[in-house]
This record gives sequence, structure tokens and C-alpha cells, in this order.
Amino acid sequence: VEGSGKLNISGVNTVTVREDIKNTYQYIRANEKTILSDKHSLKNYDLTIQVSNLLGSAVSSGIGSAVYVAIVSSLYKKNLKPGLAVLGNISVGGAIERVTNFADKVTMLSENGAKVVIVPMDNLSEVANVPPSVLGSSDVPFYQNSQMLMQKAVLLD
Repeated sequence: VEGSGKLNISGVNTVTVREDIKNTYQYIRANEKTILSDKHSLKNYDLTIQVSNLLGSAVSSGIGSAVYVAIVSSLYKKNLKPGLAVLGNISVGGAIERVTNFADKVTMLSENGAKVVIVPMDNLSEVANVPPSVLGSSDVPFYQNSQMLMQKAVLLD
């Protein structure tokens, strides 16, 4: 919502998840000139991020990339692809961090309805560990930076 640049995080019980969200927010703030237009500056909005546990599993860490997609797409009012899941984390410096238990996570997401699971490029060598049935039912594109991440997540008009 329009505001003065405040960040409110709710539904988070772990320090790690809260830090992932804050780091992603700080990365966007530090790089606004290349990520956002003046009209979409974070200083003009108050953000509320609520984390919900779905499928009975707790969110433990590594949600920075999903938070990045959520913030940027909402500021620009861009729809995301249906059935989208985003794995990976973005450090304060913008580095994309690989996903642990990659094959298990992609399989679980696909079995629960994900049509597109966007994954860090550092996990590419592990794609052979994903069952062929999963790769047949879900698209698994890879990204190596935040710009590629947005290109693969946003629904084209």
C-alpha cells in the first residue's frame, strides 16, 4: 500500500526466514535504480509480507527469491504464471544461492500442483535426480540473476 517505506513481516517463527525476507528487501532498496523505476520506489510503499505454511511443512529458509518476485511483481502490478513455485534465495549482495534437497523439493511441489518451478542455475547439475514423471508434468526453468528470475516468473500479456 502507499506509505513511507515500512516493512512488516508476519506469520514467521524463525529468525532465518525473517532474515531472508529482510535481506531481499534490503537488496531491492540498495539496487532500486536498476530494479525499480522512480514511480515504484520502495520509499513510497509500506509492504506487509505474511508467510503461510502450506502442505503441512514449515518454511525454514531460502525464500528470498520468492519474496523478490512477490515484491517486484506487486509494485509493477504484473501477474505471475499460474501454478508458479520459486526456489532459491537472494543474498543482500544479490548472489543467487542454490537450493538444498533440490530434487525432493521440485518433486513435492510438482506433486502438489506446481506447473512451473523456477530454480537457481547452481542446481542445474542435479536435474538428473528429478524423476522423469515430474519433469514431464512441470516446467523447471533455471535462473542465475534477479532479472532472469522475473523474466521466467511474470505472465506475459
